[in-house]
Amino acid sequence: MKDVGMFEAKTRLSELCGEVHRTGEQIVVTRRGKPYVRIVPYRPTETAGSPVWEARERYESQHGIDDVPDFPAVHRDPEPPYNPFSSEQPE
Repeated sequence: MKDVGMFEAKTRLSELCGEVHRTGEQIVVTRRGKPYVRIVPYRPTETAGSPVWEARERYESQHGIDDVPDFPAVHRDPEPPYNPFSSEQPE
């Protein structure tokens, strides 16, 4: 793993990113001699879903759950509540 100072990383960012992409080796960017961030090569994830949704899908398939519950409709008043500070008069 290669260490690069913040100033050098700023001035050579494109070159450093190309090196990481080409070699696959990570680069640690330091600030005042201490590790600050790491530049790593991009690797696409194997699964697109989150672990939570994958666990839910497994649970539903194991227990034969295949439908979405019907949630009650939300009742909304057709008229907004009376606003005493409004210039409009109620009918």
